[in-house]
Order: sequence, then C-alpha cells, then structure tokens
Amino acid sequence: MISKPKDAKKIHLIKNNLFITALIFKIAPTRIICELINSFARYGASFFYTVIFWKFLLRDDTTRSFKNCAVFIIAVLATDLLLHLWLNWYNTARAPIANIKIHMKLNKLLFKKASNADIACYETPDFYEKYTRATSEAATRGLAVVRNSSTFISGAVFCLISVYMMLDITPICLPFVLLPLLGHFLISRMGAKHSFEIRNGSTYSRRIYEYVNRTVYLKKYSGEMRMTGIFKVMRRIYDRAFKNIIKILKKHMKKQILILWSGYMFSYVFAFFGMWIMASYLALSEKSIGVEDFIVLAAAISTASNMIGVIGIEYNKTVEDAMFVESLREFLAYKPDIPEDQDGVMVKLPVQTIEFKNVSFKYKNSEKYALRNINLTLKSGTTIAVVGINGSGKSTLIKLLMRLYDPTEGEILLNGINIKEYNIHNYRLLIGAAFQDFALFATSVLENVTLCKIKNRHERQIALQALKESDLYDRIALLKDGVDTILTKEFDDEGAILSGGEGQKVAIARAFCKENPIIILDEPSSALDPIAEFNMYETILKLCKKCSAEKGKISIIVSHRLCAAALSDEILVLKDSRLCEQGSHCDLMKLNGAYADMFKKQAESYLSTEGEVPLNV
Repeated sequence: MISKPKDAKKIHLIKNNLFITALIFKIAPTRIICELINSFARYGASFFYTVIFWKFLLRDDTTRSFKNCAVFIIAVLATDLLLHLWLNWYNTARAPIANIKIHMKLNKLLFKKASNADIACYETPDFYEKYTRATSEAATRGLAVVRNSSTFISGAVFCLISVYMMLDITPICLPFVLLPLLGHFLISRMGAKHSFEIRNGSTYSRRIYEYVNRTVYLKKYSGEMRMTGIFKVMRRIYDRAFKNIIKILKKHMKKQILILWSGYMFSYVFAFFGMWIMASYLALSEKSIGVEDFIVLAAAISTASNMIGVIGIEYNKTVEDAMFVESLREFLAYKPDIPEDQDGVMVKLPVQTIEFKNVSFKYKNSEKYALRNINLTLKSGTTIAVVGINGSGKSTLIKLLMRLYDPTEGEILLNGINIKEYNIHNYRLLIGAAFQDFALFATSVLENVTLCKIKNRHERQIALQALKESDLYDRIALLKDGVDTILTKEFDDEGAILSGGEGQKVAIARAFCKENPIIILDEPSSALDPIAEFNMYETILKLCKKCSAEKGKISIIVSHRLCAAALSDEILVLKDSRLCEQGSHCDLMKLNGAYADMFKKQAESYLSTEGEVPLNV
C-alpha cells in the first residue's frame, strides 16, 4: 500500500527537485535549457542596465570617446533586440507545445503506475489522496520547479556578481548581504512547510467537493437528484468540505503573515535601506568613495537587494515544490504486491483443472476472514454456479481466481501449477469476464465489445458474432451507424444511450468475444427481466458448452438468481466465508440444506408473479 505523506521536515529538497527536473529533461530537454536562457536574459538585462552600463559610462578612462560609447550602446541594443526576439518566439510558439507534451507524458506515466497498482489500493482513501495530489500537481509542479530553479540560479549568479562589485568598492557591505540571505533561507523553509500543510490538509476536502461536482452533472445520478432529497445532503457535504478548507487556511493564516512580514524586513528594510545608509555614510561623511563609485555602489545595492528578494521567493517556491514532488516520488516508487508486468511461465493449453487448496483470505486491516479453508476443483467442460447471500465470499473467490488478490493462506493451482508462477498477463488473458458494475465507454459499440482497437475484418466478425450471441445485434442494427455507433453522449450529441439490460448484454458479449478458456460472469442478468434472464442463461450455457470436453471452457456464474444454478453442471454454496455445499442442482435439492432453502423461497417468489417462467425443481 502507499504510505501516508511524510512530515515536511523529512523532505529532500535537492533530491526531489533533481528528480522532477530529470523526468522533464527526458521528455523535453530544450524546455529546461531555454528556461535557463530566459532567466539569465531577464535578470542579466536588469543587472547590465543598472550596474554594468553605468560602470562603463562612469569609469575613469580618458581615451574613451563619444563614438566608443555610441558603438557600445548600439551593440547592446542590437543584442537585446535579438535576444528578446528569440525569447518571444520561443515563449509564444514553442514553450506552450513543450508544456503540453510534458503534461501528457507525465500523466501517462502516472496512468501507467495507477493501472499497475494492486486492486486493494482502490479500496483505501489514502490511495486516492496520493493519486489526486500526484496527478493534479505533476505537470504544474514539474514546470514550476524548472522555472523556479532557473530563476534561483540566475538570481544567485547576478547577486554574487553584484556583491563582488560592491566588495571591490568596500568590504563593509558583506554583512548586509549575508544576513538577509541566511534569514531568507530559514523563513522560506517555514513558509513552504505551512503552504504544503495547507494544500496537503485540504486534499481530502477537495476530493469531496470534486465528487459532489460529478454527481450533480453526471446522468447516472440525475434521477435521484431530482426525485429525492439527496441533493440537499450532497450540498451539505459540499459546504462542509469548503468550510474545512477555510478552517485550515485560518489555522495557518497568522503564521503565514508573520513569515511574509519577516521576509520583507530581511530583504528590504535590513538589506536595501541598510546598504543605502552605509553607502551614503561612506560617500558623504567618510568621503572614502567618489561619485562614480557611489553611483555604481548604489546601482549594485539595488540589484543585490532585488536579487536577494528573488532568491528568497524562489527558494520558498522550490522548497514547496519539493514537498509536493515527494508525493509524486512516493507514488511512482510504489511497488505492488502483484505487479502487472510480472514475468513467469506461460500457460500451456488446454486448461484442464483449477484447484483451490486450503485457501483462506482476509483483506488488509481486517481481522475477519473473507474466505476460510476453501478446497475445490473446477474441471474443463463444466459450468459452475457460485451462490450465497451477500458477504458470503462469492466476489472474493472470483477476485482470487483472477489473481487480483493472492490468498492469505493456501494456494490456487491451474493445471497443477500455482498461478503465482505464471506470467500474469498471459494468465489473465485466459479469463473472459462480465461484471455487474460494467462500464460503457464513449467509443463504438464494437470497440465496447472488444475493448481494444479492431485491426482487421476477422476481429470485426468475431465481435459481431458475440453481439448476436448475446441477443443484442438486432437492437444495435437499428441505430444510425449500426455497430459503429458511438455510445454515450459524452463527445457525440448523436451517441446512443443503451438501457441497463442492453448495456449488460454488451458486457456479456465482451466475455464471449474471445475464445477464453475461463469465463466468469458476475451477476450477468441483474438488469434483465425474468423471461429475458432465463433466455440469457440458456444462451450463456450453450455458449459455455459449445466446445468439446477436451477443449471446453470452465464457466463460472456468480448470481443471486438461482435459475442459473439450476441450469449449471455444479453449484458451489458459500456461507459464512466457507464452502458449505457442493454438487448438482438435483443433489443439493435432495440434501435439503442451505441451497434448497434459498431455491424454494426464490421459486415461490417467481411463481407468484403471473407470466414468470417456472423452473423444474
């Protein structure tokens, strides 16, 4: 699991900033180089015109003529114009493109990392908060590090040059430079720490109001929003989130004001005005410097004071950026328990058996076992129904089989080999699945079936056949663009909106689109009426059994509706996290145990409604 944010004191300033700079350099190296040129040009021009220019004009050189000065000024002007022309071109035409490229590549890196995270991460708020901070700050903080570091470096360079020129006139100015710099570093670190705490502390609240924003405008919530009082509840949650953010801001407000005021005192009151008083004393009272040196010293004081302020501000930003980059580093350094790129032996087909041997499992941070001491063998060519009340462990059993989790105890064997030893991508390709909480994507119907780009006519025909077998093709054929119609209206006003049952048939078509030797159907008919449900299960079972025993599938159907169980070869009954009964429908009805009780109660409910399909008990 991803750990909680570290204390700000443990943040590594240089390491974190070098980390994000290196990432950006790999994506767009010229962006960093040009940002450095930008900074040096901006502050170099200021330094040149306030210090060097006056030193050149006022230096004691009797051989210099007006012509020399004019040539110098024209050369400076030409250089300045060419430099600004190039910078304007880069900042307008190239930098925005580079920024988008950096944003895209960094987010792709985060998407890849998130997709490789253990499924357990998605069940913890800490993961979402870490992911939210990483995705919302990655590109902006990365570019900010580049800008701030460039400004800090150029500011420090010209500050040192200014100080060198001041020391050349009088060494008395040194304390007026060193003390403000040291003060700025201490103050900036404190300011950055409070900024980080404000942002970090409000992440959870920001995630809440972003969630409320989604629920207000997404179609799936629109009915309840209008027909119930849930909108007032959501608005109350929304208000509470904002009040919490304001509370956090108020908590740090006084300290932030004090820090800003202290920074102003160091950079301007002590450094700027202090050095001006010192220079005036040397020129007017001590008369130890001449007019020319006084003007140059005054210009250098102005530049050095300004650069000290810049260094302090940029150091503050750099420290703050480093704290946010820490979240990014932690997220990218996260190593899953079940890595998606795990290598291993390749599965040898056909799949003959799947065996659970003394399998127990409990979720992290839970003392209760979700499954306890499961022993069973699933054979090729059979259709298995998994039944049980809510919380009995049905979904956990499926997650273990798909290797979204690993057993806490025991092992799962495929063809006699522990599934941990297989190449995980190759192993999961064996499984075709349809879930109750399926998702439809804003792409074509066929691509929603294949869940990948259709490369040729053969793949298209397979997807078409899957639609026909799921009893959805005739409905889809009536749409404007048939199977190429875009689903949802997210990006297309003419996109199709399917009913819950139709969407579920798309999910079922996905499971049978490819010749997977293992089929898992999790509540595949929850959105269908009883007659359509019965017909669907007959179709599903035909599809599951269309191959011979040698090449047959292992089909697993998880369902609350027991008509699927009645039509299956074998039934697994889970109760209190254990496998309490196992056998065919007839065997379990004769046993007159938990399954028979559930079936009779459900059959009575079905038969009491006119027009329902009776089942043979």
